[in-house]
Amino acid sequence: MASKKVSKITISDVARVAGVSVTTVSRVLNGERYVREDKKQAVLDASAKLDYQPNVYARSLAGDRSYLLGLLFDEAPGGEYLSGMQRGAMRRCKEAGLHLVVEHFDRTTVLDEIESFLSKLKLSGAILTPPACDNKVLLAALERKKVPTARISPSGSYPGMPSVKINDFEAAQQMTEHLISLGHKKIGFIAGDPEHADSRERLKAFRDTMAAAKLTVPEEWIQTGGYLFEGGLDAAMAILGQRQRPTAIFASNDDMAAAVIVIADRLKINVPEDLSVVGFDDIPMASVLSPALTTMRQPVEEMAKVAAGLLIDMQKGKKIATDEPVVLNVEFILRSSTAAAPES
Repeated sequence: MASKKVSKITISDVARVAGVSVTTVSRVLNGERYVREDKKQAVLDASAKLDYQPNVYARSLAGDRSYLLGLLFDEAPGGEYLSGMQRGAMRRCKEAGLHLVVEHFDRTTVLDEIESFLSKLKLSGAILTPPACDNKVLLAALERKKVPTARISPSGSYPGMPSVKINDFEAAQQMTEHLISLGHKKIGFIAGDPEHADSRERLKAFRDTMAAAKLTVPEEWIQTGGYLFEGGLDAAMAILGQRQRPTAIFASNDDMAAAVIVIADRLKINVPEDLSVVGFDDIPMASVLSPALTTMRQPVEEMAKVAAGLLIDMQKGKKIATDEPVVLNVEFILRSSTAAAPES
């Protein structure tokens, strides 16, 4: 005997059991305000009784907004950075009953593609990581579609959009001062992607701090690695392959710092006896490198979680400050990749 097919519970079933309209059920499940408390409770009770599992993608196609939050990125600075962003945003979304959609928009993406994506999913909000956070075409499309948007590490404010960041200048200044305090006068620097505001801030802090200490930096000791391990390899070779080389290198992220250690090993340069190396971010790899990496711990997951929280608060009608960013703290992590400068 064939088994009886169990029909899927629909929003209409929830409305029937709750004794309300389908529209009311939709408003309650989408977290809209101004629904009478007794009707809201009836919908929630009916949903629980029927074990109603809504299709979030169907909702996004049917309503003005969905249960979907978008994490929109361009080229992220290292795979662990984007993974951390995903974990942080996902945790906050889960707490609020939302789902996270991750989408890539590079600098060649045209307006039609962006608007098509936004029209199909009707996002409840969007989080932009650098450098997508400064993509004028993307920002304009989100504004036109009235999608609440939070930006991570942008170059400046944007009307109506809150942002979350760290103080990249102060963090890079502290790291440079650490190397100087160890007696290093010859320090090289590997910059990230110049399209990223945080990369530009870290380089500026390095230059300013060295100048304040009356230390000169040959331009050939400043290279760009693009926040990538492969780019870090090329940059490290360009610096360390010279006849006159620095006694310390500050890499703008841990992936590039790891690349410096690899190149130093190839060139038979001992770290940290002959060359101190520091990074930025404190990704998991930083603590297992040999030697373990001195770095600046950036709260990547927390930044994404806070950004998602700002969007959720906006959805609830709370007033959110957009003129000034939410600034999170960093933490200096001292490990064994730095030592006193070698004697000349």
